[in-house]
Amino acid sequence: MPKKYAIDDIKSRFQTVAIDNKYQAIFKPNGDIYNAASQIGLDARFIDEDLGLYVSDAVLPGSSFADIEIAGDRQGITERVPFSRLYDDVTFTFMVDENYKVMRFFESWMGLINPLYGNHSASSSNQVMTLNYPKKYKCDMSIVKFNKDFFMGEEGGVILYYQFNEAWPFSVASTPVNYEGGSVLKLNVTFRYTRYFVYDVTTVGERFGRYGTSDSFDYGLGRRKSWRPPSS
Repeated sequence: MPKKYAIDDIKSRFQTVAIDNKYQAIFKPNGDIYNAASQIGLDARFIDEDLGLYVSDAVLPGSSFADIEIAGDRQGITERVPFSRLYDDVTFTFMVDENYKVMRFFESWMGLINPLYGNHSASSSNQVMTLNYPKKYKCDMSIVKFNKDFFMGEEGGVILYYQFNEAWPFSVASTPVNYEGGSVLKLNVTFRYTRYFVYDVTTVGERFGRYGTSDSFDYGLGRRKSWRPPSS
């Protein structure tokens, strides 16, 4: 049934809604990404401090489930059940600085994924294109959503901290330029990643197989112990 609210109760709720312009992006490159950037003259301080500040538009990630249809388990009932979780790609829009460090950084990152090999310059037609191993170009990155009162209290306010595991730039969009009225040059980069999790929200459980804990990253776990006769 409908419930009657006082005006003061409604105001107290809607005056504390979250706004969408308080966030911060954080990148955590590995050593190979740092080295690729340093080869073109970009230092680690730019990546650690400046790159995230140039993010003018970002998204909080979403996900969905891939499901299958099951018919006949119960007479007259068709069910749909999930079998895999799908994570949406995220696109960040970067403002380009006057020295084009943002564009140069992502071009170096793309070059790390798909490097050129040859005896001459990159303009030569005899270059060979290869692909690196994923661990060389994948890294973690995060986006933190907070409100304007986060820094006012001694203990700080509530935040949403999304971390993307094993992220990499899937697409660097074309950047249009023109002779019309000048505006800020922006670069759209779409990232793919293995999964994301939210601090203080995502829970982790421990799997147990038939003979103990089962984990594909540990060869010894989940293996059946050898039988020994009881001692006398």
